Amino acid sequence: MSSRYPRLSLADRSFLRFEYPNAPEHVAGLCIVEARPLLDASGRLDLEQVRRRLEARLVRVPELRRTMRRVPPLCGPPLWIDDPSFSLEHHVRTAPVAAPGDEAGLLGTTERLVAAPLDRSRPLWELWFLTGLEGGRLGILFKLHHAVADGLGAIALMTSLFDLDPDAPDPPSTEWRPAPAPAVLALFGDNVRRLAGSVTSTLGHPLRLARGLARTLRDFAAMLRDRSGAPRTSLNALPGPARRVRVVHLDLDTARAVGHAHGTRVNDVALCVVAGGVRDLLASRGERVTGLELKVMVPVAMRGADRARDLGNASGVIRVSLPLDEPDPGRHLERIAASSRSARAGQHPASGQALFGRLAAAGLVRRLTERQRMANFFVTNVPGPSVTLYVLGARVEDLMPIIGLAGNLTLAFGALSYCGRLSLLVNADAAACPDVDVLAAGMRRRWAELARTAGPGR
Repeated sequence: MSSRYPRLSLADRSFLRFEYPNAPEHVAGLCIVEARPLLDASGRLDLEQVRRRLEARLVRVPELRRTMRRVPPLCGPPLWIDDPSFSLEHHVRTAPVAAPGDEAGLLGTTERLVAAPLDRSRPLWELWFLTGLEGGRLGILFKLHHAVADGLGAIALMTSLFDLDPDAPDPPSTEWRPAPAPAVLALFGDNVRRLAGSVTSTLGHPLRLARGLARTLRDFAAMLRDRSGAPRTSLNALPGPARRVRVVHLDLDTARAVGHAHGTRVNDVALCVVAGGVRDLLASRGERVTGLELKVMVPVAMRGADRARDLGNASGVIRVSLPLDEPDPGRHLERIAASSRSARAGQHPASGQALFGRLAAAGLVRRLTERQRMANFFVTNVPGPSVTLYVLGARVEDLMPIIGLAGNLTLAFGALSYCGRLSLLVNADAAACPDVDVLAAGMRRRWAELARTAGPGR
């Protein structure tokens, strides 16, 4: 039996327990938009009008007015409640991009903003307008805590504030009043009904429970047996407080053509580009790459796109082996695709999510992940909008994902498609990866090699 109230799931709560100052648990999206529709008569960002118009759009995303509330003992998990002191001034803010306002300056400002944790006393999101970009453009950075939604949900929440038409009218102005928080007695009763429903469901389906438990235990045993599976490299270390962000842009049609030419998927193309960059990075550090196969955590969505706007986390992970020493780009892609197919066929993403949540509940997840040797880094691919979006009339020119660091992973890669372009964004720990430009250059080199395998004209 489900709860009457919007409670945090075990997976949602795990991201709160997992967070610490040097590893904030939020995801982010970075946009580049045309500036003119958002400027006042003097050519400056009209922040007051932006806030006023965005507030009208919050009717589409009431979740953004909710804050997390812990409850008394015996009253169940924490829940989301309307923030009685909600104000967009705390969430919609501005930051300057240093001159000359190029992509490097934009990413530098982004590095500083994504490194700061969100304030847990307020709704767990921020929207930053980044001013000073060249070419009459603005940057927009949307930060959302992982406890609120996974990557697919974060993109859905973000784009719910956007429009499909530059002349889309604002929603009718309505007065918002926060709903009162439920009383303690109501929460206690709801928790009793929730637990009773869970017990009834368990007793009514004992075989299904046994199978699920056995599968989780098998996966846990396999994880313990393969604890040394991820090779020791300089990529695994505890992250510090600073970040370095770089982006590599791929043409989506070309990526599809490359995948078609080799019988693979766009996801595999992205993994191959990442592998090429990491190979050059390790080689430049004098580390062995011959015969090296890294282990990569790859999220898998566990709900359809039609449920992307649902709150909470509904994704698991699989672990993919990533060979680095294949010189031929086409053969490299095919080997990675075979490894990815094998992982999808033989692993259970839901088991990893359940295990992660239970370890977090027991207070063990941070200690284990800081010492883990299951993975060398993290790669996620989120499908983005295929049509042009507008922010208060301003056309969105580009949309890029930012994935946070965790445990002893110093690299995280996020891929997102938007309007014919696939952006691969690297989030790196500044101390462990001061040579992030070597990584980005290696990714661009491998992409150029792959693009040539798609045939003439590509």
